[in-house]
Amino acid sequence: MASRKRRWQAPEGLRVYPDGTWRVGDVHVIHPPSLRYFKSHLVFEEAGAFIVDGDQRMKVDVLGPAFQVTSLVLDADKGEASLVLDADKGEARVVLDDGTVETVTDDALGMNRETGRFESRVREGRATALLARGPHQTLLEHMEEDKGRFFLHVGERRIAVRT
Repeated sequence: MASRKRRWQAPEGLRVYPDGTWRVGDVHVIHPPSLRYFKSHLVFEEAGAFIVDGDQRMKVDVLGPAFQVTSLVLDADKGEASLVLDADKGEARVVLDDGTVETVTDDALGMNRETGRFESRVREGRATALLARGPHQTLLEHMEEDKGRFFLHVGERRIAVRT
């Protein structure tokens, strides 16, 4: 029996809506393995967003947060140490629902003014991820205000939060 190359059937019209839901036409994609597959194969290029698997590519219209932050990890002892004051000591990372982990940079976290929900910029700023309830609570517990600006306090570091 000759081996056959595995081919997936790309659904037509895959789209990420402003509320973070994935849909094909009017049908919600709710199958967890399918969502994880799409998210883990989502690639952002100058020409747009695509699901890429080998030589197969499928265009995806991304109109909202394509990912969800499942965990916000705060590590007070990590980060780049400043030669003068250790002011940069502290690191925050987001764990995404596709299993990847990304370091949080200044202004990556912020509130979406339209939805009132906190999001994180991910994939080098080309995509956003909604914070689930747990990470949202972690953010609120470690946020501080200074002269009208908000910061995530991690160790000695203050990471700017957009409002």
